[in-house]
Amino acid sequence: MTESQLQPSGSGGARYEQIAEQIRESIRTGARQVGQSLESEAALASEYEVAPGTVREALRLLVSEGTVGGRRGARKMVLRRPRPAAVAEEFRSFAQWASAHGRTPGGQVIEQRWRIAGDETAAALKVDPRARVLRVLRVRLLDGEKVMVERTSYPEDLGDLVEKVPNDAASVSRSLAQQYGIVFAGADHVFSATVCGQQDADLLGVARGRPLLRHLRRSRDSAGRPLEISEDRYLANILSVAMSNGRNVNPISWLTADEPNWF
Repeated sequence: MTESQLQPSGSGGARYEQIAEQIRESIRTGARQVGQSLESEAALASEYEVAPGTVREALRLLVSEGTVGGRRGARKMVLRRPRPAAVAEEFRSFAQWASAHGRTPGGQVIEQRWRIAGDETAAALKVDPRARVLRVLRVRLLDGEKVMVERTSYPEDLGDLVEKVPNDAASVSRSLAQQYGIVFAGADHVFSATVCGQQDADLLGVARGRPLLRHLRRSRDSAGRPLEISEDRYLANILSVAMSNGRNVNPISWLTADEPNWF
């Protein structure tokens, strides 16, 4: 991917992300219909005045989320109507979810330290088990109230940049996009129930044993490279999870309790 494809702009996000959103909006408004083939990459590149590679990245993003599909090298077909933009983005990060709902996100780093990845983290981040990863413990705020404990691990190259992000930054992913052009293009998620241990209770200021929503998250760039893995523990009354699926698009995977944490 070239620097121009990653470069953020005033309208928000990298150029290929902007194009992907414009295509989504054309589907929402009916300008492009479900079942209709998109124009060729060359025609789209001409329409949006970008290089074909930028269009290719936009289409790859739309394919990964199930909005369009088709054989490699063939023109893509519209598979479904995208959800509204605020909803489609809401679980890429805590800050995006909060902002989409008109809330004010915040956070504070409690601890960050380098450690050796080990087998499980290395498998999730696709790095060598002997590689260094940056582990960050944060308490997240919603409208000034403590709502979640976040434990995130970053591969070494990204961890070097995360260390430079202010400890009270509302969104690490937004800071990385704005300062370094690193785009968190998508994520995998697993949700389950758990109870509050002593450390979480102390950090959140609640009683031990309180129900929590456990959210395992692995974020990736547009090429599928893992950028972070995180275990987030929300107070159970803060949010609920909703998904939609259909015959051609099914984002839901059912897991048993003893299956691996990472996907």
